[in-house]
Amino acid sequence: MSNEFEHGHGDDTTPHRHTNFDDVSKHLGPQTPPADEQTVQLREEELHARTQPVESGQVRVGKDVVEEQQTLDVPVTHEEVTIERRPVDRRAADAAIGANDDTISVPVRAEQVSVEKRAVVTEEINVGKRHVQDTQQVSGTVRREEARIEQDGDVDMDPDR
Repeated sequence: MSNEFEHGHGDDTTPHRHTNFDDVSKHLGPQTPPADEQTVQLREEELHARTQPVESGQVRVGKDVVEEQQTLDVPVTHEEVTIERRPVDRRAADAAIGANDDTISVPVRAEQVSVEKRAVVTEEINVGKRHVQDTQQVSGTVRREEARIEQDGDVDMDPDR
């Protein structure tokens, strides 16, 4: 037995049919019960989650000055004076002893180390942020209304309705 019925919709006067397989309730819209019936609506609560951005902390990147002792090995040169004595033939001297000041002055040089400090970049730190998707579980107690059917006396009921 087919539960087909013919009907029209709102301003559309073209009648058409539906079968048991069609979702007629969505197609027809809200239905008004007949005048001898009354309706009790059952409601329930649903959990809905929403998110909002909040500051959860911060990261500060700064610099500290740290001192350490360093030692460098620097090659340096210096001059040394050499004195060489040689025997000579005994010939006559040109001047008398102590008559002239025969002093030889020889400048001596050496490299002296001086230390300079120069700042150089050794590293760069780049700070950024990225978004990470995570799942957080939330729970709550929800309520719902259930039908309570009470009978007084001898009442015939259709339990399927």
